[in-house]
Amino acid sequence: MHDAAITGLGMTSLGRVYGTSPRRLAASAVRLAAADAEMDLCDVDGLLICPGITGGLDVGLAGVLGLRDLALLAVINSLGASATTAVQVAAQAVISGTARAVACVFADAPLREGMPAGSAFGAFGSQSGHAGAAGPPERHGLGGLAAGYGFGSVTVYYALAARRHMERFGTTSEQLGAIAVAQRQWAAGNPHAQFRDQITLADHQRSRWVAEPLHLLDCSLVSNGAIAVIVTSAEAAASGRRPPVHIWGWGQGHPGQPMANGSQFGLVTGAVQAGRAAMGMAGVGPADVTMCQLYDCYTFTVLVTLEDYGFCAKGEGGPFAASGALAPGGSLPVNTGGGQLSAYYMWGFTPLSEAIVQARGDGGNRQSAATDMILVSGNGGILGHHGTLVLSPHRRERSSAGRARQSAMARASGPSAAPGAMVAAKPEAAAAARAEPRTAADAEPGAAAVSRAEPGGPDGAHSLLRLAGPDQMGVVRPDPRAEPFFTAAAEDVLMIRRCDGCGRWLVPTASGCSRCADDATLTWAPASGRGTLVSWSVVHPRGGGPVAVPALVELAEGPWLSTALRLNDPPELATLRAGRPVAAEFVHPPDGASYPVFRPLVSSG
Repeated sequence: MHDAAITGLGMTSLGRVYGTSPRRLAASAVRLAAADAEMDLCDVDGLLICPGITGGLDVGLAGVLGLRDLALLAVINSLGASATTAVQVAAQAVISGTARAVACVFADAPLREGMPAGSAFGAFGSQSGHAGAAGPPERHGLGGLAAGYGFGSVTVYYALAARRHMERFGTTSEQLGAIAVAQRQWAAGNPHAQFRDQITLADHQRSRWVAEPLHLLDCSLVSNGAIAVIVTSAEAAASGRRPPVHIWGWGQGHPGQPMANGSQFGLVTGAVQAGRAAMGMAGVGPADVTMCQLYDCYTFTVLVTLEDYGFCAKGEGGPFAASGALAPGGSLPVNTGGGQLSAYYMWGFTPLSEAIVQARGDGGNRQSAATDMILVSGNGGILGHHGTLVLSPHRRERSSAGRARQSAMARASGPSAAPGAMVAAKPEAAAAARAEPRTAADAEPGAAAVSRAEPGGPDGAHSLLRLAGPDQMGVVRPDPRAEPFFTAAAEDVLMIRRCDGCGRWLVPTASGCSRCADDATLTWAPASGRGTLVSWSVVHPRGGGPVAVPALVELAEGPWLSTALRLNDPPELATLRAGRPVAAEFVHPPDGASYPVFRPLVSSG
């Protein structure tokens, strides 16, 4: 059986680089990767294209490159998991003989000169509407209503996931900050990093809130640029000048979390499935992995991914990160180039490219010795898609004796011998890691001892905030599809969808029933308007002003609603807890449609 290896890496200028389209950037990266692999561009017979949010990339890239008679040509888009997926498909093509040399490329150019980086992803929730010359914004339909509630960016959904983890396991903002600090320490040795100045945990805590519990320094960069890799057979790679990076294993996980009763959203990700598959294929376990390059759109993504791969017990990601294990000199080097938090944001090609740099020994001042077994992750959507690669500078031994030797070598030369040892820098964390690992479902809400610092943080206590109200919501305009929802709200009734076939309750935006498929007929039905609080955030406008409090509420009927909380005053934010009872109330503005919000009730407990 043939093995596959990465033989070429091409990286354009990355960061605030302007004036070049994603297509031109992608073409440049492929040419650079082919040159790095010491092959003529005409020798590439496969091309896998991974577009970013600005688009402009399709199979026409092959023509731009002048590639002819390709054996493999496709667009791959599993969002942040595209890189690992593309390398998997390329490796399978090479191993099967479908293609000999496959280029995988990502390019994006969301940054615009003179515009803040945060505006690059402003299209998320594009139904939010726009303010008129002399009036409030108009919100159209259910999508616009959600934006008015505060669901205006991907960051809000990650904040809700992080909050749920905090509520369940006691994870703290300071523990997330330890990840940001560690990665900035690694970035200091990366000449390509956008941010290399060192930060402290105090800097992290002082950075402005974006969507609580996420600070600015919990969030990734935005970058323009392109990265490409070339995948060939290990046999072909052996004759090259550059050291090959061998592909030992791969896996994917797409949990499809239902936003309803029983969902593991924010607690468990596709890394469980993808990691098990990739490490199983490679014949290794977490104790054999010597380095991780993890997708880090947010600090929380790193934390929950480490748990799901098995480097620490579920719920112990916070103490593990705070122990210093991930930083330079720690027991498990993670994101040694600074990752997307500090270096550059090229989706899954950021961790992939750093893994190649480290495996080849090209890391310069940030080079780690712990490169025998490198785990690479990708994450797409809101923790919805996951991909994993296991890479190594060593060619895989196919005999059982050879594999045993390699496993022993990885354990002996790596910085730690087992997950328990990885967290030994903190005695309490080590004790927790030695305990029987628990799943997210095993812990009851509130069971962990939660450190509840003043949620307003260093930028000011919640008592100093102003809560958003109808003026900030703007004018809600119904659309024909959701007319029954808004008509009922005017009568103080919460209407949601229900499947006539199986009786299942569904969210107002549902267009079908997964149980009944094509036989599903959905009707509008009145719901109780009662439920429990799953998670919430506090969204701080960049320029100041009233804060929105978007929330996930589990209705008594089962579905989760994306909604907003109505509070008496800002200090009430400090009293919120997962599982608290809530009830629908209705806002009847003088202009536009009525809509529901949810008020926390006094808990019977």
